[in-house]
Amino acid sequence: MLHDLLLSCLSQVPNGDALKDFSETGVVESFLHPCEKEIFLDILKIVNVYNEVVRYTQGIGTDADDKSSEDTVINEVSDGMFGCLLIQLIHILFRLEPTRGFYLLNFGKGIESALDQYYEAIKRLEAYCFNTKPVSLSYVHNALLSKQPTLLLLRKFIRDVEAGKLHGCALLNYLYQQSDHGDFELEIAARKVLKPVKMAFFSSMAHWMLFGVIDDVHSEFFIKFTPLENNSSACNKSSNSSILHADKNGEDYIWQYEVNHNQLPGFVSSVVAEKILFVGQTVLVFQMERNFQSKKETDQLSVCLSDLCRDDIYELWNGREGEYFRLIEDLSLEPRINPFHIEDTVNLIKKYVSQRLSEIAINEVDLVRQLGLIKDFYLLGRGEFYLEFLTQLNGPFDCNLIKTNKNYPRSFEIAATVMGMADDIENFTLSYLKANADPDESFDFHVFQCLHLKFTFQWPLNLLFSPKAIERYNTIFRYLLIIRNLQFEMQRAWAKQTCLARHEPADVHIKAMNLRNHLMFFLNNMQYYIQVDVLESQYGILMNVIEGKADFEEIQRAHTVFLANVLSQCFLISDSKEGHMNMTGTISQSQNPIYGTILKLFSICETFTTLSRTSLKEVFLEDIDSLEEQFGVQIASLIQLLVDAKTASTLNPLSQLLLRLDFNHWFSQKQKEVVSLEL
Repeated sequence: MLHDLLLSCLSQVPNGDALKDFSETGVVESFLHPCEKEIFLDILKIVNVYNEVVRYTQGIGTDADDKSSEDTVINEVSDGMFGCLLIQLIHILFRLEPTRGFYLLNFGKGIESALDQYYEAIKRLEAYCFNTKPVSLSYVHNALLSKQPTLLLLRKFIRDVEAGKLHGCALLNYLYQQSDHGDFELEIAARKVLKPVKMAFFSSMAHWMLFGVIDDVHSEFFIKFTPLENNSSACNKSSNSSILHADKNGEDYIWQYEVNHNQLPGFVSSVVAEKILFVGQTVLVFQMERNFQSKKETDQLSVCLSDLCRDDIYELWNGREGEYFRLIEDLSLEPRINPFHIEDTVNLIKKYVSQRLSEIAINEVDLVRQLGLIKDFYLLGRGEFYLEFLTQLNGPFDCNLIKTNKNYPRSFEIAATVMGMADDIENFTLSYLKANADPDESFDFHVFQCLHLKFTFQWPLNLLFSPKAIERYNTIFRYLLIIRNLQFEMQRAWAKQTCLARHEPADVHIKAMNLRNHLMFFLNNMQYYIQVDVLESQYGILMNVIEGKADFEEIQRAHTVFLANVLSQCFLISDSKEGHMNMTGTISQSQNPIYGTILKLFSICETFTTLSRTSLKEVFLEDIDSLEEQFGVQIASLIQLLVDAKTASTLNPLSQLLLRLDFNHWFSQKQKEVVSLEL
């Protein structure tokens, strides 16, 4: 009977029928002394814990055992981090999708590994019992009792994982927290469970950082792929391999990867996670140069292997990928997960990648020229070009006809041809994208918010000009173009009023020209402030960073700061949130009040130009008086807001704007006089 009991301690029957039959037979009552019954029941409790653990590992293994012949290859290379790397590659090539995920499968392997000590103890006990004189049941109980804490710890792991539905890096983070234990034997068991899960993590990390590949159909890794298209197939495989599913719109493809903070383990900070994301995105940028026609081949295995060995990746690593793979492998071989060693390794790899990108961007792609083109066209640095663009769009100054059907992209192309800038403009495309609610096309204010200027840049500048950065450039572009168009229309209004001066009454002409001069004064100072005080100074700071031979990380950071400072000093963002242009002049309370007041002044300017073209003589004077009153209120409000902002900040450009706009307190003092007269 003692032999049967020891065999039950090694039983791995999933449903536990053997143990159940053994405990329900009458042999127990016949051969056991009553005083040993409690000891026997305690042994059964230990065996029950063991069986619960084994049933879980067998349940995990069932999914892997039902696979096709490719799983035989997986089992042959499943040792170590390199084996994990090959496993994931095989799953990519054969489209294998484990039901429970790689991390849970490796968690089951870790549990089995931790049970080895238990099995060895049972085998030693069995050998001792049958090679010596018979031993008591208490001896067996005491021998098993020493292994009970390990079994209870493994059962705790299993129950916590199932209760919390942990998987992927969240599972790894839980095991990492449990790996340091006061009991030495339990600490050894916990590290055995942690080891294969840790191997899976570092193999995923090596996969992403060295090859830009993620095989993560269960969203286990902390880098996730979120497709832009809302189709069901993409959503079901949102984290699939970037090798087999590389998007053809490469400009946006790399930005579909992001950090999944729900799976970010505690030993990896958000800063380190962003650096890991950046390195993988860099590899993807180099892979974008591959020939997508090769994907039409039927042999997917040969296509994928050839893609992994292409020269485009070699151009990035220069043969050093093996060196960096060994660095990541060394992390996986350490007995403990060391966050500092992980951060040092990531920083080392990222520093090399940043330097390589900087060399390519500055020397081969000519980053300085690319930024010069950005400044010329997004930031209206080529003023003569945009004057010609507005002339083609609206007609010359002496044209009395109102152009109702305006072709913005065509006018953009004609202006480039007239100015002899076809070569510079070939990478820019102006498009008119209507919003959900069609704008009122009788007002340029409403139409300009639908303009979008696209820039086709060379790789690896994809990492610098992200879709978000291009949208920010478009926000500044639309803002400046509105000011420039209002100036153009003001010039046309001046030309028309000058021609009509001999036919108009003197009071009407003087009032119209005075208001026009005030409005033009406001527009000119706003343009000078934005393009000289803000853009030129911030652009100079950015150029100093690039000319200082900084690595790509510093250039990327300086470019982000450049955009943030420009948007902030142009009043386009408030409380770190970008405001959306509302050209009607209305503004929500959450937006920047200075920006809202400027929009109202823009609306007054456009209303004036419209009245100059269409208003009847009888009501023109009344409209001018109304607009002059509105302008006085709004300009005084703007000046007060600028004074308050200047008081709360030491922003030098803002002081320059306030000095020019309210020189000698002209507008603010005049508004006080108006208020006093009304009282």
